[in-house]
Amino acid sequence: MNITDDVRPPLTGHPTPVEVSAELIEVTGGGLRIAEVGLVILLGLLVAPPLLILAVVVAVPVIAISAVVAAVAAVAAPTVLLRRVLAHHRAHGSTLFLHRSRS
Repeated sequence: MNITDDVRPPLTGHPTPVEVSAELIEVTGGGLRIAEVGLVILLGLLVAPPLLILAVVVAVPVIAISAVVAAVAAVAAPTVLLRRVLAHHRAHGSTLFLHRSRS
C-alpha cells in the first residue's frame, strides 16, 4: 500500500472500504427508521383497541341510560303535573273556568 491508493479510485470497480461503510451507515439508518415507525404503529394498535373497548363499555351504557331517563321524564312530568292539577280542582270542587274567574 502506498499513499496514492487513497487519492485515486481503484481501477477494479469495487467500492472502497470507506464507501462500503458509508453505505452501511445509510442503509442501517433507514432500517432503524423503519423499525421506529413499525414500533410506533405496533404501540398504537396495542393502545387503541382497549381504549375503544373502554369507551364502548362506559359511554354506550351512559348514553343509553340517560336516553331512557330523559324519555321517562318527558312522559312522567306532564302526567304528574296534570294529575296534581286535577287533584287540586277535585279537592276544591272547582273547574279551571271557575278557578280563573275567582282570581
